[in-house]
Amino acid sequence: MRAMMAPSLVAIDDEVEFTKTLEQFFSVRGYDIHVAITGLTGIELVNEYKPDVVLVDLKMPGMDGDEILKRVRETLPRTKVIFITAYNDGGKTRDRLLSLGAFAHFDKPLSSLRDLFDTVKRATAGQELA
Repeated sequence: MRAMMAPSLVAIDDEVEFTKTLEQFFSVRGYDIHVAITGLTGIELVNEYKPDVVLVDLKMPGMDGDEILKRVRETLPRTKVIFITAYNDGGKTRDRLLSLGAFAHFDKPLSSLRDLFDTVKRATAGQELA
């Protein structure tokens, strides 16, 4: 038995290429990552794998990021939710999401996967963002 299980992630984003990028980036770094391109499929993965962190887009057809955040908070309150979205309204949405319990918020396009990786590492280590 391994001393420590790999941190697990679920990434939910309707941009297929972006989910592939996240999957490649985190899997080569030892993370157990599952990806979905719809909110409904994403929630099914969250319920099945009970990940440490959920990476989620805000604006998607069908179930959006707000609904995903609400469901994750209800069923897995210890799971951290990190938003990655191109939607920008001068920070109002970011502030609202953080007040609703999101761990962090990133704008698309990501300037650096390294920053996201560092935030995911903090989330899986149980450290709050400063």
